[in-house]
Amino acid sequence: MTTDAQQITAIKSQTLARLAEITAKPKPTYQIDGQLVAWGDYHAQLQRIVDWCNEKLYGEMPLEERSQGYS
Repeated sequence: MTTDAQQITAIKSQTLARLAEITAKPKPTYQIDGQLVAWGDYHAQLQRIVDWCNEKLYGEMPLEERSQGYS
């Protein structure tokens, strides 16, 4: 059974791979049969997914606080 952090890490990894693919061979925005394909919007959506993953993973990290006592 996978943990939430493992699943989020997998989503982030897959999204980053897709971002690498679409930025390696950028395409223009175009319309075909009445459907708009906006690659810039798609890129922005993928980036938001990566940002969401980073936020969730950051929340899963243990918090360490250092303190010093005085006598």
